[in-house]
Formats: sequence, structure tokens, C-alpha cells
Amino acid sequence: MFSSDGEDETVPQSVANYHFVDEKDEPITFSVLPIQWSDNESPESTKKQIFLHGTADGLQKIYKQVTAWKFELSDAQPEISVLSKEKIWINLQKPRKSFEDTIRTILITVQCLHFVRKNPDISRKSLWEHMRKVFCLYDVAPSENDLLDNVLVIRAAVQRDKILANSQVQHVPQKLCY
Repeated sequence: MFSSDGEDETVPQSVANYHFVDEKDEPITFSVLPIQWSDNESPESTKKQIFLHGTADGLQKIYKQVTAWKFELSDAQPEISVLSKEKIWINLQKPRKSFEDTIRTILITVQCLHFVRKNPDISRKSLWEHMRKVFCLYDVAPSENDLLDNVLVIRAAVQRDKILANSQVQHVPQKLCY
């Protein structure tokens, strides 16, 4: 079964082995979509058409247009979700291996924000040791340079989260946060 944007189709709660493409079927990161920071606000609209491909329940192939994304930092692990055109959130699990490089910097950014939020007094050295451990299977170790692509996400997260705002924010480059 191949799930598409048909109205009678169910939208899965989570998707694994995923990747995103634009209207030209080119790989694209979900972070080009607007972020929905809370349930009380609507994300900005976008003219870009972004589609999620992946599998749900290990077997069901998924192909859904998505319109926004969000991340949750308060859980044991950071969670990233995308909003389907049907206004249902889909949790992203493990990406397709060949797609990891496309979303590498946003995954590193969200993981960094999560770890700093959980450990606001952590040392810079401990933060980057943790980041290297989490992303040990990647060919290139994470670094502060990976955060540069997501300056606006970092600034917005720090402005919206008191724990991040009061943390030792020097773990991410100072110029990113202020």
C-alpha cells in the first residue's frame, strides 16, 4: 500500500527511513519549512511544496505533503515532527541513510539545544564530547560550524525557552545567540 495525499487515507503517527523532496523531486531538508513554536500559533505559510517519503509501521510506504515542523526538547531525546497537509503531526524517527547528510546540520542543532537545555551548566568540552558520541556514525564529527546554518532557529529557541536563555549559552557560538 502506498499512502498519498488522498483525503480518506490515514496519516501515521511516526515515520522511519524517511526523506523529503521538493516539487521537483529533489532532496530537501524539512528545516526550510516554517517552524510551529506552539499549538496556539499557526506557522507562516510557505509556497514551497515539500513531501515526506518514508515507512510507517515498518511496511506502509508514506508520501505526504508537509507544511511545517517543530521540535520538542523536554523529552528524554529530542523529537522532531512535521505537520501534514491534513494538519496531523508526524514524528520523524530514523532518516534514510542516504538522506542523513541533507539534514545533518539541523539534527546537530536540535540535539545541541536539547543537551544544553537538559544540562544548562555543562562545560563546552562535555557538550562537544556528547555531540561526537551521538553522531559517531557520521563521517564528519559535529562542530560549531554545523550550527551556523541554523542561527535563526537557535536564536528563536533561546528567546522562547527560559532554560536555554539562562544556560551557559557559550556552548554554541555567542554570535549565534545574541
